[in-house]
Amino acid sequence: MSIKLSGKDYIWSYMGIFFSVCSYVIMTPFVLYFLDSNMYGLWGVLQSLISITTLFDFGFSTTFARNINYCWCGAEKLKKTDVVFSDNREPNFYLLKKTMMVCRFVFMLVSSVALLLFLTVGSFYISYICRDIDGMEYLIAWLFYLIGMFISLYYGYYNSFLRGVGAISLVNRATVIARCIQLVLTIFFLLCGIGIIGTGIAYLIYGLIFQLLGRKYFYGYHNIGSELKKIKSNIPLTDIKEMFLIVWHNASREGIVTLSNYLANQACTIICSLFLSLSITGIYSLAVQVATAISNISAGLYTANQPVLQSAYISNDKTLTRRSMSLIVVSYVLIYIIGTIMVITLGLPVLRLIKPGIALSVPVMLGVALYQFMLKFRNCYTSYFSCTNRIPYVKAFIISSISCVFLALVMLKWLNWGIWGLILSQLISQAVYNFWYWPLIAHREMKLSIKDMIHIGIEEIVKIFKGFLKGKKS
Repeated sequence: MSIKLSGKDYIWSYMGIFFSVCSYVIMTPFVLYFLDSNMYGLWGVLQSLISITTLFDFGFSTTFARNINYCWCGAEKLKKTDVVFSDNREPNFYLLKKTMMVCRFVFMLVSSVALLLFLTVGSFYISYICRDIDGMEYLIAWLFYLIGMFISLYYGYYNSFLRGVGAISLVNRATVIARCIQLVLTIFFLLCGIGIIGTGIAYLIYGLIFQLLGRKYFYGYHNIGSELKKIKSNIPLTDIKEMFLIVWHNASREGIVTLSNYLANQACTIICSLFLSLSITGIYSLAVQVATAISNISAGLYTANQPVLQSAYISNDKTLTRRSMSLIVVSYVLIYIIGTIMVITLGLPVLRLIKPGIALSVPVMLGVALYQFMLKFRNCYTSYFSCTNRIPYVKAFIISSISCVFLALVMLKWLNWGIWGLILSQLISQAVYNFWYWPLIAHREMKLSIKDMIHIGIEEIVKIFKGFLKGKKS
């Protein structure tokens, strides 16, 4: 079944990204107001630790979503690399059920391993950075975050399922509802004086709500639940093993890429907390959160169009591939520029009104924003390769991420450059190769010039707006 997105899908996609990313930005003024500098710094560290859960996912969510998409588009079989092009427009429910079974098993395994490591190494790390804080408040908060991370990681397979079948509006609806509840509860608990413990409870409830909604939406989408029940035959263990090996081939590479992305981005917050005070870590963490929010909101069409790219490739539709990529890149660049200007002119002054003592300067914010732009811009193009079931950029990502961490340690420990050491290490590590090389290769493969991409991208954006306005009038 081919996948096409409607105006409703795009609206829900942006709403999902807004509430997923900007919920933390919306929370920030309340957290800044109700928590002292140490507890706010700890909250920033906990957000970075939450992002570590993507490492334990190890690329499985992306790989499973892609393979479920292939099943939904009628693929006869799955391969380790590339795909078998299909003219079949009906979903292959037997292959889909087999893929889902492997997905559940893998997510249980990785979430259990993550919980074990967080309980041991993570608890030791939290105790170390909070050694000067009295009381048990931080440990209780850490316990709630631990349970929440396990639930969010394990039931993350519903995100893969829904995105794989192209149910973009439904997966984002689940995200919006769950994030709204988390946001309201966080503010409520802070107002009640529960402090950082309340943020942990709200995060745990978010995971539970998303799981319930994800299950409901997936099995109700195009009667998937009923169709899967019709498959009475037992799937042999050998088929499950074969499917795992097929998925593992690229998932392992996606996992290395995910680890590289973490080292190149969120790991700097952990490094910052080891060499600088929690209050300074809080400032850097705030800049990263705001810039990440701009980046992820700007990449709304990038996120929404992944199933479309995959569907276009398995159908060998090169025109749709070029149009989708043009829409992804052009919309990202335009929205990021607008978002950064708004943060600098409006966002920072508002933060200073809420917390006059905050030391987040415009140059630091711009430096972090530039790096976040480079990361997601690079990812817009590498997603083209991953949608074709190829991961050729693994080695380059490993080298750049290791270089980033090494430079950050040198600039913090021996040069004492503080936050600017972190920013420069990130910018240098990406600018040397990944930022320009993968866009160049992708353009050559698609036979798409920069000029044509801009022209097509603007056409697609206008088309979306016209479709939205037309639907609104009707």
